[in-house]
Amino acid sequence: MDEKTLIAAIKQSGGSNTTATEAPELLARLNLLESTERYQVLLRQIAKANDKSNFLALILEANFAYQFESRKLELAYEVKQVANQTSSIDFLRIAPTGHRVYLELRLLQEAQQNSDAVKAQLEKGPLYRMTMDADGERDEIARIQSTILSKVEEKNGKPIKFFSTAKDVLNVVVVDTTAGILGAIDCGDCMLALYGDPSVDELMRRQMFGLFQLAKPEYPGEILKRAAKYENVRRKLHGVLFLFKKKSGGVLVYDLESYLFWNSALMSREKMTEGEAGTIQADIEQAVPRRREQE
Repeated sequence: MDEKTLIAAIKQSGGSNTTATEAPELLARLNLLESTERYQVLLRQIAKANDKSNFLALILEANFAYQFESRKLELAYEVKQVANQTSSIDFLRIAPTGHRVYLELRLLQEAQQNSDAVKAQLEKGPLYRMTMDADGERDEIARIQSTILSKVEEKNGKPIKFFSTAKDVLNVVVVDTTAGILGAIDCGDCMLALYGDPSVDELMRRQMFGLFQLAKPEYPGEILKRAAKYENVRRKLHGVLFLFKKKSGGVLVYDLESYLFWNSALMSREKMTEGEAGTIQADIEQAVPRRREQE
């Protein structure tokens, strides 16, 4: 890919002239990926992109891959777990422990109502102020849960993407939550999405039932119904890697930080020991460092 082609893709996907100034630095990252000869499909998709949401999702994949490859941590791109699988998984990383870590990415876009509210305020003046109450935060965390769920199963509950739970396989959804809760999402919010209210202090609780949370018989019927809805997630998904763009980055060129959380129900010693889990997490965090909480 050359700079002219990349700038054309940026503008065809709704990028401004200001955004296009990031093209040279982005191209350097894409060239590194191209040199591995493992990302031809991704680069072709970027070159022909003409939709903003799709383009930004592809750029997320490129930046994510760059952080691994630039540190000599190899990824395979567009892989399948079974021969008849119709939808591929974005990345495969062979961990130092020998585990096959499958990573499926998803970009969480800004909620439309929040985007509309900011736009309306900016039309009245150069400044805007947005706040979110507890109910709004709960809705945002539920949106994150739905995003993760969409990578594991279809709306009718039919499994997608992850079909193997072999001993050496780890299935991980990777979701960029930078835009969640008006950009103020923190570690506690991630824990609420996965482990529910019992995982956080009382003041942080939002009446959330987590994707990895186990229901108790005495729970209300609505909660038991939701627990049943999350059954595929608890049986197939070993972890979630939450991504955050560092504030120093641009629209297209940025560095990512992360939180990685495991599904304890699947983390038996037969799957991996505590030491192996630590090794795998350290391997991922070499590329995508653990996020430092904002002051």
